[in-house]
Amino acid sequence: MTVSSTESSLEQSFKNSEDSAKVSREAWIVLALLTTAMAISFADRYVLAMLIEPIKAELGFSDSQIGFITGIAFSAFYAVFGLLIARVSDKYGVRKVIIGSLVAWSVMTALCGAAQNYFHMLITRFGVGAGEAGVSPAAHATLARLFPPSRRSLPLAVFSAGGPAGIMFALLVSGYLEAWAGWRWTFVIMSVPGVILAAVIMRMQELIPNRGASVSPADSHENVSVVMRRLFKTPTFISVNFLVSGLVFFAFGQAQWIPAYFERSFDVSRSELGLALAFTQGFGMIVGVVVGGLFADWLRALDHKWRAYFIVSTLFAAAPFAICVFLVGSVATASILIGITTFMVALPTGALWASVQDATTEDHRATGSAFTMMVASLVGLGLGPFLIGVLSDLLYGTYGDDSLRYALLYSVSAAAVLMLAPLTNLLLHARRDA
Repeated sequence: MTVSSTESSLEQSFKNSEDSAKVSREAWIVLALLTTAMAISFADRYVLAMLIEPIKAELGFSDSQIGFITGIAFSAFYAVFGLLIARVSDKYGVRKVIIGSLVAWSVMTALCGAAQNYFHMLITRFGVGAGEAGVSPAAHATLARLFPPSRRSLPLAVFSAGGPAGIMFALLVSGYLEAWAGWRWTFVIMSVPGVILAAVIMRMQELIPNRGASVSPADSHENVSVVMRRLFKTPTFISVNFLVSGLVFFAFGQAQWIPAYFERSFDVSRSELGLALAFTQGFGMIVGVVVGGLFADWLRALDHKWRAYFIVSTLFAAAPFAICVFLVGSVATASILIGITTFMVALPTGALWASVQDATTEDHRATGSAFTMMVASLVGLGLGPFLIGVLSDLLYGTYGDDSLRYALLYSVSAAAVLMLAPLTNLLLHARRDA
């Protein structure tokens, strides 16, 4: 089967699925490959969270420096390169972008293990962020082309579930790898799956359609500013951008510092910690994302506005549990609350990304997704871990080893308050549109 014939078959499958809501077997294979890429991406991104303490011990980093490395150093390049690579994907296709991104971030992850000082670690994290920036926008665009709007929340949710699956994998194995081989070799070992998957996708890349059936490279001539002005005219797109940013600020900031928080406030070992967090954060998020995707598609079939109501209600309900995680005094209670919070926050993930794709046109799908990720990266990935680290350093004189607990408490509470406005706006526009 040639590339062109396979692509035509997949594109025709997409056309038919708009009416019949049936999805081809090839589309599910593509979903599996892209979800695996997402999982590896998050595993390589989050392994640093489990290695904070041994890295600090050897290289002498402060919490503020760690926060900058895990936050701004990663997110700045992730955000900037994400939008640029997305335009390349929309203009010229997604296949080579996905393969190249896998190889790039895997190599830079391995180089993290060679860092001898703060500058070395900073540069390698720049590289990891730039490499990972290409996969998600290209994947979102591909899945939106292969699955009809009435069934779009579930595949986007499954793809997003690759993130917590990767976190779960990193939490489970990195502590044992660090104890066995040291933190440097842990980075090297964690980089191997990405290279292997890139080779697999290279052999099977004919399954991935470069662009929609009705789009040619000439159709994607508009520059980023023109596309953005069009998207800014959609109130739902703006609200979803703020919501995703708030969620990433909460989720990424908490996830990067939760292992260190448990070690400092509860004196839990890294090997025990990895197992506990894998099943509270990782498993809870996977289940929440997939269940939420299924439920969101069902609600959208009943009435378009119910998907927005679902997003708003789940995030409102999650806020009290998220705050209480840092008010309890036992590991067991904190772990249970983390599991509940993670599950509830994960529920609207597929619905949020489906809302982004619904707001974009066929020739701008990757760009719309990349812009949302850019804002989320700068606000959430960049500021989340960094501000928590700075706040922890500032509070150390008052609270000692519990300074991180209060830094996390204040940041989560602030994120909950800041998300009230976009939640209200999304709810009002859903009711007006209905």
